[in-house]
Amino acid sequence: MVVQEKRYTIAEFTRFTELPENKNRLFELIDGEIVEKVASFTPSRIAVRIARFLDTFAESLGYVTGADGSYILSPDYEFMPDVGYISKIRLPQEPAGKVDGPPDLAVEVKSPTDSKRELRLKAEDYLRFGTKMVWLVFPDDQRVEVYIPDADVRELSITDTLDGGTVLTGFTLPVREIFPPSE
Repeated sequence: MVVQEKRYTIAEFTRFTELPENKNRLFELIDGEIVEKVASFTPSRIAVRIARFLDTFAESLGYVTGADGSYILSPDYEFMPDVGYISKIRLPQEPAGKVDGPPDLAVEVKSPTDSKRELRLKAEDYLRFGTKMVWLVFPDDQRVEVYIPDADVRELSITDTLDGGTVLTGFTLPVREIFPPSE
């Protein structure tokens, strides 16, 4: 017997996340399914480093969000990228809550509970809903995969340099700069 799991709408998802027992927890809605984000120190630290570089560059151009910045991509998808960026052209005023629409750039840093396959599918979902660029960051390999619509995935190593493409023209960041130095 196949049991159909309940699919949640954005409204139901919002009510679920606002329950008192979920107050200090982070959730995403992926294809109508509620998925909890699990905190991890090193991926969080890497995300903060990336956000700092992006925010310094893009301060007058748009908004950089952290892991609790929520973007409603569709009635079945609400993502909280580890780092997000959306231009002021698309979002002239800072919203009071969630952004209704995709980020221009989404950064996802692999945590120990993520699979590479899940992250790659998530990158494809971002693009499908209008995100212009996705960076998947793999701390263990010190690699970054860059996704843009209608193009092959670019794989960057520690010796390469990320760029903002058409999303953040002129932005560059050596991949080695996003990984914390070994203590």
